[in-house]
Amino acid sequence: MNQSYWTYRFFAFTNWFNRERVTLLIGSILLLLGAIYPWYRLPPETLEAFGTNLFWANAVRVPLALCAIAGFTYTFVFHVRQAPRLVFWGALIPILLFPYFITTWSPAVSFIAAEYYNQGEKVSSHVDKNFSEVQAQWKQNIVLDNPDVPTSSFGIKIEDSRFFQLPSWDKVILEGFGYKNSFFAFIGQGWSFSLIGVLICLMALYLACEQQGINSLTKDMKILMPVSLLLFSAILGSHIYFNIVNYQLNVQFAKGEYSQVVNTSQVLTKLYPPLQGDEEFLERLARAELYTNVPEPGLINFIQGLENYKDSNFLEAENYFQTSLEIQPNRFLVRGYLVAATLNRGVNYFNEPNTRNAGTAADIFEQSFSIFPGHVEALYDLMLARVVNGEFQKSAEVAKKIIDGQKYFQEPGIGLMGQAYVHLTWDEYNKGNISKTWERYRQSVNTKAWDESGVEE
Repeated sequence: MNQSYWTYRFFAFTNWFNRERVTLLIGSILLLLGAIYPWYRLPPETLEAFGTNLFWANAVRVPLALCAIAGFTYTFVFHVRQAPRLVFWGALIPILLFPYFITTWSPAVSFIAAEYYNQGEKVSSHVDKNFSEVQAQWKQNIVLDNPDVPTSSFGIKIEDSRFFQLPSWDKVILEGFGYKNSFFAFIGQGWSFSLIGVLICLMALYLACEQQGINSLTKDMKILMPVSLLLFSAILGSHIYFNIVNYQLNVQFAKGEYSQVVNTSQVLTKLYPPLQGDEEFLERLARAELYTNVPEPGLINFIQGLENYKDSNFLEAENYFQTSLEIQPNRFLVRGYLVAATLNRGVNYFNEPNTRNAGTAADIFEQSFSIFPGHVEALYDLMLARVVNGEFQKSAEVAKKIIDGQKYFQEPGIGLMGQAYVHLTWDEYNKGNISKTWERYRQSVNTKAWDESGVEE
């Protein structure tokens, strides 16, 4: 009797672990991890300098936590068949639209990510093209690249009718919906866990339907497809609409209707935030305000800075950009131009063969970090300038900052990381620490050795 009872309990327990329950349990665990880990990662000091944060980017984890709780509930308490499938489908929507919400409604965050990504790409290109010179310890003949102008946050700009042709629609996915490399370079583990978790949970719910799984999926698709098409059309339609309005502003400006341009532009920046980081949009707005005798000091200084920047008068440009930033500290495009002007001035000091002054260039590069903390290109230039000036220890300190900053990237730049460890190697060699020199050298040529030793030693 007792043996039969325990045999019954054993088979009841093993029967509980059917495929749909186990699958739903795995999906719920992943959803829970998605609610625990951050969805997006950027250096906090940079976010603070730009007057923004990742609160809303990571707040989306809350509804996913509720989905995880629901998944555990239907795993252990209720039958899996009773789980509301459309709720889990609904949870998939904010996950898939997460890049769109960041790139469209958090333009400062998108701008920072794009700048970091572009800086990393440019530095990697410089290392590849100048490998032999970079490897030389003295680096006296190396030439630094001038920084590029900041990228506009208004990425999906419709310039002509070719945008509506099928080959151009990859831009809709990359720019309109945010699925571009610069965005995913800083995506967090939480987003990946959440996406995989929801898909596994949905798989479990359809497994529970057994023979009716295909019919249930078809039934759900009849509801989900119109909703998905409506969302897609609404997002694409909004991009097209704001492009049309932006084009109309050009027409109105050409006609001399400056007051209308000012009023519409001010409303447009609130309804469509990416325009806050577009150079052409801000320049047109500033000129329209000037012609209506209601100039905004911050914008006027920005335009004057742009004119000096284009004429390579970088010191004057810095002064105007700095004044503009003091008036409007959260205007991220101005901050981007200010650091570009500062770097250009430092690079000119460094590259001039007759009057090369690596020490002065290094001091100018240092100024960049009060404007844009962790600026990858500025760190790289500073690291080289310190070595050319014979300051190996200071160069190693910069190299440690580079290594620490690369932790925020999904894929750290191999060339940049290798160079950072080379500079650490030289510092240890100059200190006479041979064993540590060999260890640092291994890290400079072997990516697997990066984590074997800390950089704070």
